[in-house]
Amino acid sequence: MPYAPRTGDQEVILRVVATARQYGNSRLNARIAMSTSPGKNFEILLDRITLSPLEMEAALNHARAVCGILKSCPLVSECVISGSIARSTAVRKFSDVDIIAILKDSKRVDFPSSLAIKDISDFLSLRYKDIQVFDSAIRIDFPGIPGVDVVPAVHQEMSSSGYPLLKIPARRQSWIDYIPEEQSQTTEGSAKRLGAEFKQAIRLAKWWSYENSTSIPSYEIEELASRAFRAWPEMRSLPEALAVLLEEVATAFEMRDSDRNRDSARKAARIARTALVLSTQGDIRESVNLWRCLLGEQFPVVVF
Repeated sequence: MPYAPRTGDQEVILRVVATARQYGNSRLNARIAMSTSPGKNFEILLDRITLSPLEMEAALNHARAVCGILKSCPLVSECVISGSIARSTAVRKFSDVDIIAILKDSKRVDFPSSLAIKDISDFLSLRYKDIQVFDSAIRIDFPGIPGVDVVPAVHQEMSSSGYPLLKIPARRQSWIDYIPEEQSQTTEGSAKRLGAEFKQAIRLAKWWSYENSTSIPSYEIEELASRAFRAWPEMRSLPEALAVLLEEVATAFEMRDSDRNRDSARKAARIARTALVLSTQGDIRESVNLWRCLLGEQFPVVVF
């Protein structure tokens, strides 16, 4: 059966939402909530995991340099800087800059994607020493700042939504559809409507994903966030937003084959739901402890 919150907890969460609406459910109240626990703890965690403007600019400068080198590769027709750093949804320690290296030969998709990965990695290894090769990308590491992930891609026709459709490498030497322009438009549209808190919720979910070693792609978390909050006229508190987003992740993975991702998302949604309920019942310390269990040691345990 599809994943869903338990009935009793659903009723409590509905009362939480109703109480918020009684007080206007406004951004002012969200800011007030951020001055006490657990909201204040979320604010501190975000300060710790969000890249500074200098870190982001340094990473982007390296990406621009890599793009310049790739343009001299006879296999590459175009380079596009993309990914979470370009969209300001990156988190410290885990996020990289993505470069989409569009290949000249559209027939590359008729062959295993590992061949495209090897060709680009061989070219880049002539210039860079710290290279890691994965099924879906070639990572170039730089000391002290986020690295660069180079993703070979092949242009296809336009997608049904009217955006350019790419094929990029995936596991088992396959190719999957990727529509980066549509994703960027969707993410930025939601951020414009909901404010900075929308991207903060995404960073929190990505941090959970990385801390718990899931293999959920970063771009998919962004897609699920847009879906989870599409009916919200404005953002609510970050604890509630993260709980709702994790429910969306758990639902999305319920019918998939990846047992690890499914079980991790299901457990996370259950913990977040319980932490939210405990907070409304006044047990702030236990709520904070559960959020720390979910988000790791960077989440402070002090009760404000």
